[in-house]
Amino acid sequence: MERKKTSASSAVAILLVFILLFAFFHCYGYDWLLHEFNKLYRFLNPEAKVPPYSETSGGKIRWVFYDLKRNVRTWEMPLDTYRYYLSMTKPVERLGLSTVSGPIWTYDLRPYIQPSFFRSVIGSLTSQRSDREFVKEVDNIKNQIVVYGKGLGDAPFKFSAETLTEGRGTCADTTILMASMLIEGNRKGSFNIRVYAWYVQLVSGSLVSDSRSLTQANHVIVQVEFSNGEKWAIETTTNYFFIYKQPFTGWSFEVTAISK
Repeated sequence: MERKKTSASSAVAILLVFILLFAFFHCYGYDWLLHEFNKLYRFLNPEAKVPPYSETSGGKIRWVFYDLKRNVRTWEMPLDTYRYYLSMTKPVERLGLSTVSGPIWTYDLRPYIQPSFFRSVIGSLTSQRSDREFVKEVDNIKNQIVVYGKGLGDAPFKFSAETLTEGRGTCADTTILMASMLIEGNRKGSFNIRVYAWYVQLVSGSLVSDSRSLTQANHVIVQVEFSNGEKWAIETTTNYFFIYKQPFTGWSFEVTAISK
């Protein structure tokens, strides 16, 4: 009898472990696990080259990362081209936003969006992919970047070249990066999507949904509108794919037509 109880207890314990593992992967996904494993591996072996990473040699710069199919992708471009994008002037332009209590001010990130930076490489993410698969691939690149702040912060922000190479940034930097890739990929793949930058107010992890409660713009996200009208409001600071399902409000700026 005691042996039967022990067997039953073991079976229940195993079932609970599987349930917990299922819940874990449902919430965080394989991308999160791979991201954490790579961090641990690099910590144990600092000399190891584990994607994502960047390197320069032979007059070129390369970015190495995983795509969603767990294939290692390598983007490269001449160093002179890379330096050209880094050399552009970083404007510090203030943006006035209206609230029920009057105007507030933040910094405009739109001048930092550079779709053309990805013109020669974005095809590896658009080829043989649907519009939604492409958007998730862009988000996957963001997932491999360390985000060190959800606060919008002050300009100057980082250009996409910097964020991609350094592998780190704030919500403004990752939004600029994602928007740049989405815009250029939309042209390359003829997906007919629209891309927006949303200035929002984040309070205790939730976006403000009542415009009468807006007092500041302390966060920014990317929204993609597909040709059928479906919209994905994508959080740009997570290391996994997350879209806001609850209503939210803020200040929306379409950036689809930016071509510089």
